[in-house]
Amino acid sequence: MGFKFNWGHGLVVTMALFVLFIGSFVYKVMFIDKYDHHLISEKYYMDELHYQDEIDEQNNGFALKQNVITKQSNQGLSIIFPDNFDYKKIKASFKLQRLSDEDLDIVKESIELDSLHYLIPDKQLAPGFYNLKLDWSYGGKSYQYREKIEY
Repeated sequence: MGFKFNWGHGLVVTMALFVLFIGSFVYKVMFIDKYDHHLISEKYYMDELHYQDEIDEQNNGFALKQNVITKQSNQGLSIIFPDNFDYKKIKASFKLQRLSDEDLDIVKESIELDSLHYLIPDKQLAPGFYNLKLDWSYGGKSYQYREKIEY
């Protein structure tokens, strides 16, 4: 008397393989650091309360004749402020966020400007995708500039 493989056995084997397949993904996400999952911001709900302020600051930037510009070169990433502003009166901070690895984020709480150009050196940047969030003020008015950058 031999073993007969029928559709019921095939269904059980298929379901078992599917459970193993899903289980392998759960294992990778939970226990392997390469697949680390985290929120973009640890203060997500606090950030949400100030979201309208950010929209207003972005609209202030859009209303300018010339908004902030970014340019890439061999030296790095340049942030260029509008020509009609005095660089000595600009107060700025930025966060260059690498979504795939927060260890590659670049955060400057306050930047010192020698001109209307600010350079983030090439040696600080790794190839890949970044989100730039630049907060700056001039003459008591706040502005915000955001851009997705591939470096």
